[in-house]
Amino acid sequence: MILNDFFSEISDVLFPPLCFACSKVLSAGPEEVFCPECRRQITFLTDSHCPVCGIIFPNSPSGHHLCGSCMDNKPWFTSARAAVVYEGVILDAIHQFKYGRNITTGAALACLMADFDFTDIDFGIFDAIVPVPLHIKRLRERGFNQSLLLARALGKKHGLKVDFSLLKRHRLTLTQTGLDKKEREKNISGAFIAALPEKIRGRNLILVDDVYTTGATINECAKTLVKAGAERVAVLTLARVL
Repeated sequence: MILNDFFSEISDVLFPPLCFACSKVLSAGPEEVFCPECRRQITFLTDSHCPVCGIIFPNSPSGHHLCGSCMDNKPWFTSARAAVVYEGVILDAIHQFKYGRNITTGAALACLMADFDFTDIDFGIFDAIVPVPLHIKRLRERGFNQSLLLARALGKKHGLKVDFSLLKRHRLTLTQTGLDKKEREKNISGAFIAALPEKIRGRNLILVDDVYTTGATINECAKTLVKAGAERVAVLTLARVL
């Protein structure tokens, strides 16, 4: 252990951790990815919001209330929350994580999400965490599922089992990038199957993904789980497009 600590200290001297955004040397622990100045540029989602889809109402005098979309067409999930806004340094870091295959940045983002205080989510009532799955072809291309890494950090933080066997992506879809809400819904329709309905029936599940854009993907996942018998499906994402 002493030898490991020694080599770790030498490594920190020769290769100090750098801020992902500005490349300044980080004085905090290895779990940090941003310096204090860049971290202050991150917008954490703590404003009033829709209790169902989680859309933010900045500086709303009426507090939390249902949005028009959820009143007209309630989603399959019971609630959706995100930690930060998908912009600036967060957007760059997520792109580096997913498409640059930077697992170190991914681990730091997972810690950031796990440490966020999802104030109205009672983790004690849930039975398991389910990451949004990738199709096997996409998984082989990327080498990892970013949602699974985020889910494991949340599971460790809150003492919940992560079960990636419950939901499978059995149809390879086009990338959702560049598609509008209706196009995304059509593209993702029927892409998932419940692999083990007997382990889903009657359970409360947390669905985890990296980014909430229009909600099409997570709503399709939630629909699949609910139709397989899930009692409740909540959604947590690292970031959200506003």
